[in-house]
Amino acid sequence: MNDAANTPEPDPAANPPAPEQTVCLRCGTPGPVGDDGFCDKCEKALEQACL
Repeated sequence: MNDAANTPEPDPAANPPAPEQTVCLRCGTPGPVGDDGFCDKCEKALEQACL
């Protein structure tokens, strides 16, 4: 028997595309960013620079 014939084809509808990877606009670190496009660390640094 052929194992490939027994393996079901993966359903493309069952696996939605991965969300787009976000990167910080300031430091370029991949990960979650805020509405302005900066990570938490850079957002806090920018707030401190404005004081």
